[in-house]
Amino acid sequence: MESTSGELSTTTRGNDPSSLTAAQWWLLAAVGLSSLMVASQTSALNAILPFVARSFGVDLPTIQWVVLAYLIVSSGLLLAFGRLGDMIGQRRLFLIGFAIFIGGSLLSALASSLAWLIVTRIIQAVGGGMITSSGSPLITKTLPQSHRGRGLSAQIVMVYFGLAAGPGLGGILADTLGWHWVFLVNVPLGLLAAAVTLAAVPRDEIIVAKQPFDWVGALTFMVALTSLFFLMGSGKGRQWLPGGDAILSVVFLFAAVAFVVVELRRQEPMLDLRLFKSRFFSAATSSALINYIGYSALAFMVPFYLVDGIGYGATSAGVLIMAMPVGMMISAPFSGWFADKVGPWIPASLGMVLLAGGIFIFSRLGAAPSQSEIVARLMLAGAGLGLFSSANNSAIMGEVPINRQGVANGVVSTARQLGMMLGVAATTAIFKARYPLYSALGEARATMSAVEDALLVVSGIILLGALTSLVRGKEEAQSEPVS
Repeated sequence: MESTSGELSTTTRGNDPSSLTAAQWWLLAAVGLSSLMVASQTSALNAILPFVARSFGVDLPTIQWVVLAYLIVSSGLLLAFGRLGDMIGQRRLFLIGFAIFIGGSLLSALASSLAWLIVTRIIQAVGGGMITSSGSPLITKTLPQSHRGRGLSAQIVMVYFGLAAGPGLGGILADTLGWHWVFLVNVPLGLLAAAVTLAAVPRDEIIVAKQPFDWVGALTFMVALTSLFFLMGSGKGRQWLPGGDAILSVVFLFAAVAFVVVELRRQEPMLDLRLFKSRFFSAATSSALINYIGYSALAFMVPFYLVDGIGYGATSAGVLIMAMPVGMMISAPFSGWFADKVGPWIPASLGMVLLAGGIFIFSRLGAAPSQSEIVARLMLAGAGLGLFSSANNSAIMGEVPINRQGVANGVVSTARQLGMMLGVAATTAIFKARYPLYSALGEARATMSAVEDALLVVSGIILLGALTSLVRGKEEAQSEPVS
């Protein structure tokens, strides 16, 4: 379709409160399958990470790069992909992402060394970033406003279903066929989602860009993000450059200033800094970042707690870890409905408090926790995550103009990825600092104690972060598209 007809079609769907059409249901199915694929990959790999570390003969601070390589690259590219989706259309970006993610998954399954696996995870990150950047804008542009919160909730439920199924599936595969098979399950699921998209999702994206893609903005953002990450103390990164912290500081400051200057001067920037004039948008984005620090801290550390600390096998540990995303699945649909009725700040703020409480009581488990004690704490944290995410996402996507949906989703997705990256980096740093203090207790007990200390600190961060959700203010009326 031409841009004019596409705009009319999108606007009509965005405001019509009637029941969903068949095409809208198929869109939800395609986005849901993609969310399921990416989420199940993440949770399955996190659950079996201790066994991947053993197979390569490396420790926790080294194996973290399998996770961090993905998070750094996807975090650095999400803003760029958000802008690119607004330029070329989310549907097109969605399909390109499938091709790259499936290819990266096949290469990861063939990994024979840690370096190989890290490189192929970077390829996966590019494809996953494209999929993540385009999913929510497709839903927001296509569904009636009266169904927006429920549509985004349905997407998040699929994310949580993937997060729930991933650990158990990953554990079974690791115990039977080997951990490499965790990557192969993406192939049929990704092909199915791509087929649904090609067959059912209409080509009615609005092309609004009049300028070339902001490559300078994308590059300076990636450089600033990566150097900041290394400056925050992620292990060996600062040893790879002569001059260490001094060089990294200069690189970060130069790249950050250059990024801001470039974005302010461009008529069609990769990141529209005007979005942050809204206290509501800024607070909601900050809350998302802090919330996912808590999620990634649990997702990364709990497998090591269960496997290296208590001594569970891959399948048993995977089944226990499923408790957190199950809690997320239960609370997410209620959150979307609640946010549509009373606004987002109540369910979002309550969710962060529940997450902080779940992490805190997990950090106080003690030397010999029962399975029921572990499950109850993970479910409480998961319920908080689900309550927060649906409400917060719906609020943010409803706050920005329709022709900035891709950019706004890129900002939110970047905040989420940054939070996950910071959660892994911070808990690893605390673990490294605390582990030697418990070494006399033996490897298993030292692991448990160091993990508990790391989670105790994170619980305090999440509780403080709940304040950013409380001060966001009321949601403003949805902005009209910029002509």
